Amino acid sequence: MRKAARIAMVLFLGGGLWLAFKPGAVGNPRLSFLPYYVNEFVDHMDFWFNLLAFTALAFTAWLAFGPQHGTFEKAINRALWVLGIITVMNIMVEVVQSSIPGRRVDQADVWAGMLGCVLGIFGGCLVQRMMNRRAQDGPPARVLFVDQTGRLGGAELMLLDIAAARAADSEVVLFQDGEFRTALEERGVKTRVLPLGEEAAVVDKQAGMLHALRAMPALCGLILRLAHAARGFDVVYANTAKALIIGGPAAWLARRALVFHLHDIVSAGHFSAMNRRALIFCSNYFASAVIANSEATQEAFIASGGRAELCSVVPNGFHITDEVPATAETTRVRESFGIPAGAWTVLMAGRLTPWKGQKVLLEALKAVPQAHVVLLGDALFTAEDHAYAAALRAQAAEPSLAGRVHFAGFRTDTRTFFELADVVVHASIHPEPFGRVIVEGMLAGRAVIATKAGGAAEIIDHEQTGLHVAPDDANDLAQALLRLQKDPALALELAQNACRTARATYGLDAVQAKIEAVISKSAFPDIKATPAPAAAAA
Repeated sequence: MRKAARIAMVLFLGGGLWLAFKPGAVGNPRLSFLPYYVNEFVDHMDFWFNLLAFTALAFTAWLAFGPQHGTFEKAINRALWVLGIITVMNIMVEVVQSSIPGRRVDQADVWAGMLGCVLGIFGGCLVQRMMNRRAQDGPPARVLFVDQTGRLGGAELMLLDIAAARAADSEVVLFQDGEFRTALEERGVKTRVLPLGEEAAVVDKQAGMLHALRAMPALCGLILRLAHAARGFDVVYANTAKALIIGGPAAWLARRALVFHLHDIVSAGHFSAMNRRALIFCSNYFASAVIANSEATQEAFIASGGRAELCSVVPNGFHITDEVPATAETTRVRESFGIPAGAWTVLMAGRLTPWKGQKVLLEALKAVPQAHVVLLGDALFTAEDHAYAAALRAQAAEPSLAGRVHFAGFRTDTRTFFELADVVVHASIHPEPFGRVIVEGMLAGRAVIATKAGGAAEIIDHEQTGLHVAPDDANDLAQALLRLQKDPALALELAQNACRTARATYGLDAVQAKIEAVISKSAFPDIKATPAPAAAAA
């Protein structure tokens, strides 16, 4: 449609300029191929013909360049641009006409052009609205999900559920292969890997300008390949910051709406200055909508320059189930790590990386006698992560901790580990965007201790559904652990309150419905979104 409208606009514009600049003196009619009396009629009805011509020109210009997606404010802004450009061109033509024999400046033509522009833009909006309504009456929007990694992190676990719910009409593109692709395909999700290339793959959230320049050729090639793939879908859904940087331009080239799911706090602690600017620019310029996973994430996005009207908060969703692992399985896992039966056990789950705070937990454990800690997770991405994991193992070998710290590595049977724990700890030293582990602990019916910062502070209600501690404060964490160790009744009360709250707030069906509403609104911006049925979820 947009291509046809642009061709029509060029034809209208060319014909209009030819008529405007062709001399029209008596005896030399502009429409020389028509009878003289027809030319007289055209001259007599000049205002109305100009009105009709500019209506057609503005109508095709709007269909060619008007926003297919976006806010009402964006549509008004584009309409003013179309009106302004055509009006300025009209005035310039009238001025030039004064030097042509038989022509003069006619203010009525200017007013006819302005009124025609308004009518044409209004008509274009109506046509777009009708087209969107017809599209919505058909199948749900087709979505091309984009993620940078093949590893299973918190953002990827969320995407796994979203993509599985619409596996019939959508696809996932990954920039790296790994267990995430396997998990998607096991859930029936069509997946393809577009390799990022070595130079681009090493550009992380803290990368500077030099690394970005080296990666530019690979990034440009990937953008073009992704744009080609996006033409078969209605919406591009970028699930990570790197997916946004590549998926934003690709969606723009493919003329598709872009939804960005923001799982990170946009701050100096998480992103380099260059990457923050790139993320905000791509969000503001390319995205139809930004989904933030917490209020803290949204506030940081807006504070960094992100457009508030794009952003809405949708927390991560979780499968709600009453099934629990068999006692025999929990006992087997406990025995495999050498944890004594009945030992008070603390679980911390997450990637082994400095900002997650495993080091703080091990320091606090020194003050908690007879307690054992299970660290569920592994070093995933950077050399810094692997060096940190080695430092943790050295710390765990200290005499005061020896035999009480157990490294479980990356596991898929995570629920079993929550069952064997008495307390779940979240100890991130920087504000975390959400805190998936916190909700998993709450749903498992375990008391939770979490740092009071970022999205984690929103999940826990201190003294009601868990305990808050100061970030990077081993003494504060030790006191909270001792309190729960010495007061099992308090731990049980917090765990029961937390489980009820998590079930009411973070159910997957409700969360998916909110995300589907954002996707539908981005694909069909002029009509009320209709979420896809939850029954499609695997």
